[in-house]
Amino acid sequence: NERGNRYSRNGVYERAIDDYTQAIEMDGNFADAYFNRGVSYYEMGQNEAAIADLTRAIELDPKDDNFYSRRSLAYLFNDQLELAQADEEKCQEIRDPG
Repeated sequence: NERGNRYSRNGVYERAIDDYTQAIEMDGNFADAYFNRGVSYYEMGQNEAAIADLTRAIELDPKDDNFYSRRSLAYLFNDQLELAQADEEKCQEIRDPG
């Protein structure tokens, strides 16, 4: 996962995805690895794959507002505006529960 983060920071998304996939194979409940791989897919314009991974990250850790925020962007760029809005609202709800 950490090596994948380094690749991702340098824009080498294919290599990052390979590393995140290995991390997921080692621990199928590693929410951050799904999130990171989803972000890499998003950066490559692969919104369907991004949404799938970000959805899995949310299933594993439904209280992380960043997961909803990033999936909202993937939905937005995938022309799924209602889902994007719902995720943005959920993100705000988590950030400001009061």
